[in-house]
Amino acid sequence: MLHFIKYNIIGLMNTLLTLVVVYVLYQLLAWNLELSNFLGFVAGGINSYVWNRKWNFKSSNKKGAEIVRFLCVFAVAYAVNLGVLELSSYLLDGVAIFDREIAFLGGTKIGEIMKPGYVANIAANVAYVIVSFGAFKFWVFKNR
Repeated sequence: MLHFIKYNIIGLMNTLLTLVVVYVLYQLLAWNLELSNFLGFVAGGINSYVWNRKWNFKSSNKKGAEIVRFLCVFAVAYAVNLGVLELSSYLLDGVAIFDREIAFLGGTKIGEIMKPGYVANIAANVAYVIVSFGAFKFWVFKNR
């Protein structure tokens, strides 16, 4: 249970880092959604490996093999993330709530503050966490 709690603390850090990178690249700089998502995940993935290895699972495995396992899980979990991102983005495109104006913000539309693709990115992050935890605990960082 302690591993899961620590994993979620690290996951929150990763998620915040990922979302900040995606927000800057996609929302502010208008980069491609998939590229922004990928670069956000690279930043979060590096952070995840370091903190999970050192603090959460206290791994003493050889780094080379462990990094290969980590990258395998990262790739599978990212593929799930990308699938959820694409599906959610498709489903949220054209949803009327993003056209609503917020009166106390001078009529600013919700979609100007948070694009549908960014909301889809949040859903995709949740899918990544669900897929990756067990694989990290029982395969990647399991002390051998």
